[in-house]
Amino acid sequence: MTLGWKAATLLTLAGLPIGASIFRKIVADRLNCYPNRELADLLTREKPDIVFHPSVLDGVFINDLVAEGNRQSIPIVVATNSWDNPSTKRAVVGHPDKLLVWGPQSREHAIQFIGAPRNKVVEFGAAQFDVFNEHPRIDRAGFCAVHGIDPSRKIVLFAGSNAQTDEGAALDALDDAIEAGRAGPITVVYRPHPWGGGGQGGALLAGRSWRYIVVDKGMRGYLDSLAKGDASMALPDYHDTHDLLCSVDAVVSPLSTILLEAVMHGKPVAIYLPEGDDAVLSKMIPLLHFEEFFALNDVSIARGSDELVGLLPVLVSAEGVACGARLKDVARRFVTPFQRPWRERIVDLLGEVVRERALAGRQEPE
Repeated sequence: MTLGWKAATLLTLAGLPIGASIFRKIVADRLNCYPNRELADLLTREKPDIVFHPSVLDGVFINDLVAEGNRQSIPIVVATNSWDNPSTKRAVVGHPDKLLVWGPQSREHAIQFIGAPRNKVVEFGAAQFDVFNEHPRIDRAGFCAVHGIDPSRKIVLFAGSNAQTDEGAALDALDDAIEAGRAGPITVVYRPHPWGGGGQGGALLAGRSWRYIVVDKGMRGYLDSLAKGDASMALPDYHDTHDLLCSVDAVVSPLSTILLEAVMHGKPVAIYLPEGDDAVLSKMIPLLHFEEFFALNDVSIARGSDELVGLLPVLVSAEGVACGARLKDVARRFVTPFQRPWRERIVDLLGEVVRERALAGRQEPE
């Protein structure tokens, strides 16, 4: 859907056993015939002890970097950007000295789909989630005051995605249901995905007027930009995300990593999976990193706005609180937790890899 039929066909063939061998040989031949001389010259000139590369396992030079690192005996450490990288974005054909992944699930995917040696794949968590260990900068009362929310009402976050569902229609349905008393005393906070464009017709959302739905203050400017025809990516501060998730009672989203971030906060979640005319999201599934998440007993799925309305009272009930607590334990399956900050651990790991390489070099026979 995202690459076009030519690339999809090529990568499908490259995913088959024989096709994979042929594809790797083609890539290796191209790397040999068209070496990245600027990268090679940079490494030769700087003589680094190690190269650290944050990546989605795709990109214009990751294959060159791994190949050149091997040629010059420079260890390469790659940190994945998200939990889906080994299963949905992998375009690297070689193996770095260390591949840092979020948790047990992505480690298994790296071994299974990339063929990475087990001793080279490290569960390392995610740097951006370190802020989740901090106290929020604002309490629930302050959050409600800033957003004009009655603090006695339950708060549900509707987090948009980049799957292009009709988020406006879903929000309208929720607003009408709350007005009619079919969803309980709930206020919905809408947070558009930072590069999802507000879903179908997202440019019109800035002008919408709701009774029980408010837009997350940190993303109001994004909706205003969409209304003006500017679809540039927004980059919200993860502290804002942490403050938001600490203040709400439950989270609903079509398909976004914020579902995982929510369960890391112990919040009950529901996946909004519309069907019929708004079935764009259904066509994107299965996504391998989400399949296991979907299958969790405590994760609810709403297949349309009517089911979503019916789920809201359950999500904010005592039963929902219990589900959130259980999901928080399950989150370790997707993101390995650590007490020490990521920034400290990465420095230690890079030093360890350098020392291991130096020791191995001294032990090699003359």
